[in-house]
Amino acid sequence: MRLPLIAFLAFLALPARAEETPPVPEKPAETAPARSAEEALAALRPVLIGKRYMDQARKRFAVQLARMSRDMENPGPWYEDNSLVVRDFLADVQIMYALEYKEGAQLVSHGMMESWGMDPDRLHQRALANLDRAHGEIAIKQVGKLPWLNVIETTDGYAASRVLLHWRWAELTLKHGDLLILGMPTRDVVVFTSTQEPEKIDQLRSTVETVERHQGRPVSRRLFQWTPQGWQEFEMTLQQAEQQRRQQGEQQGGAEGKVAEAPAKAEADVPRQAADAQEGGQPRQEDAGNQDRDQQGNQPLQHRQ
Repeated sequence: MRLPLIAFLAFLALPARAEETPPVPEKPAETAPARSAEEALAALRPVLIGKRYMDQARKRFAVQLARMSRDMENPGPWYEDNSLVVRDFLADVQIMYALEYKEGAQLVSHGMMESWGMDPDRLHQRALANLDRAHGEIAIKQVGKLPWLNVIETTDGYAASRVLLHWRWAELTLKHGDLLILGMPTRDVVVFTSTQEPEKIDQLRSTVETVERHQGRPVSRRLFQWTPQGWQEFEMTLQQAEQQRRQQGEQQGGAEGKVAEAPAKAEADVPRQAADAQEGGQPRQEDAGNQDRDQQGNQPLQHRQ
């Protein structure tokens, strides 16, 4: 016996602390309209999420499945069939998959994937191709008057997912330089720079932590670096930081008659400016309250009865 899953898209707006997580509604959503496999695959997109938020969601999901499978003699196969397809990306970031429909999004389960005759690798490649075709352009702008800091400005909910389009970032290196250091605090906000100056890296890290803490749909507080071989986690060593500071001191000392100035107030306000660069940014709790409307959170993972 197979049962339709109840709503599970609410995890995309998990708040910062687990104890603030709102209760999940137990009323099943209405049945989604039937679609062919090709229609479903055309709507496939990759979605990035932080591992710690995914772990919170899985605990809630396990409780839901346990309630629904209470009367089953052997719930194991049913549970596996309805488990979500999840793939590791890097550090504390994972990839899930969603079907983007006009009436809302559905997350992809193993049962759905198998019904299309797909495996995880083929599913991933199809999702990337769809993302590149529909949302491949990377529109960026500077944060305030800070030429060293850029933000991806989109309203489609796939700002962070664009990080998966490695070849698109290779194109950006032609304009910004081979060194790109990036933060993706939420699904909707990505900030990056091409400098390794310790003070600016500290400001970038502070920006990422501030946005991740106060806006909805969090991903990660960590920094990542683009390389020709792929993304890797960025960590500036103490030796590199000291070398950078020494070089800056020599440059400033060599400028005759110049006195090193304190950082401009505009740079001290980088976290606030980055958050403001995303139009309509709200604190996480307010953002979470709007997710059912934005994501059609009551849409079930409907694939088998």
